[in-house]
Amino acid sequence: MAHVLTASNSEVLRLLGSRAAARLGLERHLAGTGREALQMAQRLRPRVAILDLAMPDLDGYEVCRRIKADPALASCRVMLVVSGILTRTVLDRLGECGCDDVLMMPAITEELFAHLADLLGVPRRRSRRVTVQLLARVEGGTEVRQGLVDNLSLHGLKVKLDGPLAPVESVRVRLTPPGAGRAAVLDARVVWRGDDGSLVGLEFRDLTPDARAQLESMAQWEVVAEDDLLRVYLDGDFNESTDFSALWRRLSGRVDFDAAGVRYINSGGSHRFIAFVRGLERVEDYTFSRCSVGFTTQAGLLSEFIGRGRVLSFMAPYHCDSCDRDEARLLQTAGLVPEGGTFAAPRFRCAKCGASLSFDDIPERYFAFLRAGGGA
Repeated sequence: MAHVLTASNSEVLRLLGSRAAARLGLERHLAGTGREALQMAQRLRPRVAILDLAMPDLDGYEVCRRIKADPALASCRVMLVVSGILTRTVLDRLGECGCDDVLMMPAITEELFAHLADLLGVPRRRSRRVTVQLLARVEGGTEVRQGLVDNLSLHGLKVKLDGPLAPVESVRVRLTPPGAGRAAVLDARVVWRGDDGSLVGLEFRDLTPDARAQLESMAQWEVVAEDDLLRVYLDGDFNESTDFSALWRRLSGRVDFDAAGVRYINSGGSHRFIAFVRGLERVEDYTFSRCSVGFTTQAGLLSEFIGRGRVLSFMAPYHCDSCDRDEARLLQTAGLVPEGGTFAAPRFRCAKCGASLSFDDIPERYFAFLRAGGGA
């Protein structure tokens, strides 16, 4: 189990005591004061520390600063909890102490646990473990190989097999989604093979409308009902061939789109998505959470991209000049501070070397969707 250290914030304690936390396998440790939190961090070496700014003895800034200065705690991610309005002064102090994340209260439960799952490397319920069976005609019969999807799109897939595939040109593919989903049987062409033949890339051929609809549900979205909300997990690449009609028919009421899995959107995919959100008349209210850098970039460039929806949180690009590496950090819209006609990018330190990260985009462009009314 993963150790998570927290102080006595009643809302955080409620969240960490929920069934969602239990599914992540979190072992919660409670500190009463800032000094006790620091001592427990040194003893337990937790994966994550979720701490209030205001704590007895030592405040959250100082506890975070000392954790970040201790090489033995290099793997501990510090999340500082902010209640109320975030000011420029608080934002500066958060950057100076080196915290990894800012948690604005009240927290969005699913967003918090999805982010914790990413930090801890814990598979989420939506693990996308689509199984693959390949049938290849070879001399003397049929060769069968099993594997798991490594990357799936409407055009083809990359798959890691349980053994080398014979050097064939075409195969029959059987894709089986997790749960009770119906398997899709497709014809594909082998476009490349790894050195040992067990990692292969396939291109689908002659998709029927039914097979395409099955692939769309497996490759690009998943709809999960949560109380009075539909949560839609978007995934993969959006281009001119992306068809959202099957998803559109399933949506009504309140919807939250989790866009963390969207990797790439070209101009054709942007126009397809704009047409999709224009058609959400049956949806009472919709929001966007954990938007990937690619998704957020499109929202900043195209004013119609998110329609009447609101962005609750999004990933932002940062770069460490010291060790020349890129990082994406999750920002909550409610935690951004207006500055000079746009919004100030929060300051963070590199998770690898501790140097200050620089925001790797133009704030006026990247945060443009907020000026257009797309904020929370």
